[in-house]
Amino acid sequence: MSKKAEILKIWQECFPADGTEWKRMFFDAAYCDDDALTISDPTDNVTVSSLLLLSYAMTFHGQKVGLAYVYGAGTLRKYRARGFMSRLMAMAVSEAAERGDTFVCLIPASDTLRQYYRRFGFATVGYSCPKRYTAAHRFPFSGSYVEANGDLLRLYPDFERLTASRRCAVQQSRTQFLTVMDDARISNSPFAAVAEAESGRVVAMAWGRNEPASDVVRVTELLADSDDAANAVLSVMRKHCPDRPLTLMTHPDDDAEGGNFLPGAMFRVVNAGHALSIIAAAHPSLELTVRVSDPIVADNCGCYRIHSASVEHLSALPVGCVPDLDITPEVLTALMFGSRPIAEVTGLPSIRPRISLMLD
Repeated sequence: MSKKAEILKIWQECFPADGTEWKRMFFDAAYCDDDALTISDPTDNVTVSSLLLLSYAMTFHGQKVGLAYVYGAGTLRKYRARGFMSRLMAMAVSEAAERGDTFVCLIPASDTLRQYYRRFGFATVGYSCPKRYTAAHRFPFSGSYVEANGDLLRLYPDFERLTASRRCAVQQSRTQFLTVMDDARISNSPFAAVAEAESGRVVAMAWGRNEPASDVVRVTELLADSDDAANAVLSVMRKHCPDRPLTLMTHPDDDAEGGNFLPGAMFRVVNAGHALSIIAAAHPSLELTVRVSDPIVADNCGCYRIHSASVEHLSALPVGCVPDLDITPEVLTALMFGSRPIAEVTGLPSIRPRISLMLD
């Protein structure tokens, strides 16, 4: 049996809600053997657990870094609670580090899984804030726009432009964008895009999800050049979903410390030196010493002295020196992607990430 066939067998049992058309689309467009990690039961000689470590890019303090996305992690029911997934997750973290990624992320399906992934150094850093609108709400705008339909490839350059403007966000490739659009089509999820009437340039896009057992449409992502364009595309979404409430999932800004936040993506740093070097370059006056203890990625362990826009990686500090921060990968990740008020306390600059359209 091929590796792909083994994973499809596990997928069928672990994710029965994924239909035949969706699986065909995903495994034809996004699957690659090189991204697949599996583990077998030595007694039965059967592949029992698998996950995909998909390659993405993301912006981080003005630079583009590699991001591994753990997707489709599952174990055959007969072999659960035997430690197979724990071994596979440790393998995934190590593999992400070895192939040159800076971070690895995932989106837990439950709070129980969220606690489970913390064992491997993951921290919850992706949050959203719901803004609810009744079915009677209208989204007024003053500009002249037309709905942008037709060739999806024509939308990609503007999609790329809109996402690239974000300081810390996942960047979808052309192939990944087309997979997102196929996912929306197969799941019958609403999508809207508007262009300026005069120039024809696409200035806003929005993706929605139909909430189960409800008439609410959850707008999971909104990209727009301006507030006016955002209202215009939400008006089109309203036209496609008449008489239905909309819930817009917004993202907290860097200054936000708390509130009605819903937890989402979890991140883990797998190349602490590279991440800290980017922060140092973006904040040339920063002086800080960080000691990291990582039970999975040995190369992360040690002391990092940040000064003069660079980072020095030491196996240990000189006698008598005490680090400003003595932390685990989970805490380091949480600080890197936290709020500005927390950064002012710890001394480590942070930035909140935007993670969306990840086929979760």
